[in-house]
Amino acid sequence: MDGKRIAAFAAVTLASVVAFLSTSGVLSLDERLSLIVLIMAAGLWTTEAVPLVATSILIPLLQAILGVQSFEAALRPFFDPVVMLLLGGFLLAIALEKQDLDEYLAYQILSRLRADVRFVVLAIMATTAFLSMWISNTASTALMLTIALKLTDEVEDRKGNFSKIMVLSIAYSATAGGLSTLVGTTTCAMAAGFLRDLLGYEITFLGWMFFGLPISLIMILAIWLVLFVIFPTDVKRMPSLDVEVESLNAKQKLTLVVFVFSLLLWLTDKLPEPIAAAVGWSGHGLSSSVVAAIIAVFLLVSDLVDERDIPRANWNTLLLIGGGLSLGAALETSGLVVRISDGLLSMTGGRSEVVIISLVAVVGLGISIIASNTASAGIFLPIAIGLGVSTDVNPVILAVVVGIATSLDFMLPVGTPPNAIAYSTGKVKMGEMIKAGVILDVVGVIITIALAYFLWPLLV
Repeated sequence: MDGKRIAAFAAVTLASVVAFLSTSGVLSLDERLSLIVLIMAAGLWTTEAVPLVATSILIPLLQAILGVQSFEAALRPFFDPVVMLLLGGFLLAIALEKQDLDEYLAYQILSRLRADVRFVVLAIMATTAFLSMWISNTASTALMLTIALKLTDEVEDRKGNFSKIMVLSIAYSATAGGLSTLVGTTTCAMAAGFLRDLLGYEITFLGWMFFGLPISLIMILAIWLVLFVIFPTDVKRMPSLDVEVESLNAKQKLTLVVFVFSLLLWLTDKLPEPIAAAVGWSGHGLSSSVVAAIIAVFLLVSDLVDERDIPRANWNTLLLIGGGLSLGAALETSGLVVRISDGLLSMTGGRSEVVIISLVAVVGLGISIIASNTASAGIFLPIAIGLGVSTDVNPVILAVVVGIATSLDFMLPVGTPPNAIAYSTGKVKMGEMIKAGVILDVVGVIITIALAYFLWPLLV
């Protein structure tokens, strides 16, 4: 550990001790002890004085040492159903990548494009977004950039703006597409997990898509428009992508069947009442996490995924989610979440629904700019839910706002893995990413607030 990290760790530790001592007589002992855990977790996740996963493991350890919760209770969230949901999603994504089905789909679509460059870019964005609904946005960005850069190398791009549009559109649409499903972005799954653990409210896979898909579609169009305005290009038409797409082999066909079957199971666990009444069936009743477990077992038994692939699952993310859920349980159990929510209420100057929704969206995005989006969601989700419980604002809506807002950072390379990959290509300068990202961050927050206020109340 270098000097800067030691200093950051010492500062975070000192801040937690000062907070504990200064709140004597204001907070109960349990609340003050939980405050230490919160400050340590938030500070270490933000400064990365220690690895993010180390902080996640430290959270239940601190709870046990300080007596906030028993070690067993603090560890329970590390295998919460939402962790199983994401693990199943990760293994399904590994199977798709292992059998090159993601590449197959991308080439099938892109090899048929012969249109105006604007619509080619939009089609590439739509393909990237669709892939990001089911596999990690990191993987979809890397794949689509590899293909897209082959196209940009074949055009005469005198201004260099077309390359910028292509690179940023893929990265940004990967982020936007992931908002559509519970397995697309970890913050969405965390929102669902916190709602179930803290409120007993279950968001189905299809139910989340009603929240996430509209904002994904709107953001993709906004990204497309903003990039072409900021980076005007003289490229008018795209060359054809000369690639021979081979037919699927037996394993690829089986993987595709598993993928389609998985989607059907996820989308039909509990059908909306109008649809259920029309078809005379309310759904199979298996939760998204149970479906994910079935998928995981079948993939392993059928050898579409083997034991050597297991380490490729994003275990760091799963541990981060476990740490976040454990932190949320501690804040809820001690009652500290209510105290923090009351403090946020005083900042709003009242209890206006639109003000509270706006506050939650802006704070969620703000935290994610300086910390990882998964850690940001872990810190802020229990507070936002507590804020909803303390007011007339539906806590389900506030949790969804946090799940989405913490994954809306388009501004910096460190904001999301797709941003980092785009920046690493060397096609985009930091200032150019910030210029486009600031506009899209603002647009994303405004759209989230508008949907949360006008549309989402109709869904819960």
